Amino acid sequence: MKSFPQRQAYRESISNIIRRDLISGKFKCDEPIREQKLATRFGTSRGPVRDALMQLTQEGILQYQPNKGVRVNSLLTDEERDVVVAMRLELEKYCLNKFILLASEEDFENISLLLERLKSACEVASLPEVAENDLALHRYWVAQASPHLESTWIGLSVRMIMKYSRLENYAQSIAEHSRIVNAILERDVEKAFFYLGENIL
Repeated sequence: MKSFPQRQAYRESISNIIRRDLISGKFKCDEPIREQKLATRFGTSRGPVRDALMQLTQEGILQYQPNKGVRVNSLLTDEERDVVVAMRLELEKYCLNKFILLASEEDFENISLLLERLKSACEVASLPEVAENDLALHRYWVAQASPHLESTWIGLSVRMIMKYSRLENYAQSIAEHSRIVNAILERDVEKAFFYLGENIL
């Protein structure tokens, strides 16, 4: 039997893979998610898969329906998406402000590395990798600033991406994220907020 930390790490790994699949469109909206099929795919029992699906359901990416099981959530309406964008922007500004004030040189090195990974994904025009690395970069400063808000942020961000194909403008993605990271490295909160607002639309 796996220890709790091992099981938690395995759940997180499975969650990340399924989340990436959802972002890249491998699952359709309202498509049922089968525990046994995923357990076979990951070579594990249904327990860690069930844990991962519960986590993704709590994030709002999946939904549980009585007598129907777990399914991919439906897309946001344009009106709902506007609300989610506003919520994500305010949450991320709060975290980014804290991060800029407290970030270490190691943090700066880490976000610079994450930016390079995003650039590499954009250069090969791999939408799943661009989406994954885009989220990873933003998630870094959110998680460092407030682990308590991280799961809320993930749910909002992934629901946005499921609705939106703007990530396919690869040159624009590189430029926008480079400006945000440069502002962070300069510890310029006002400039970082401005460029973040341009990116989260």
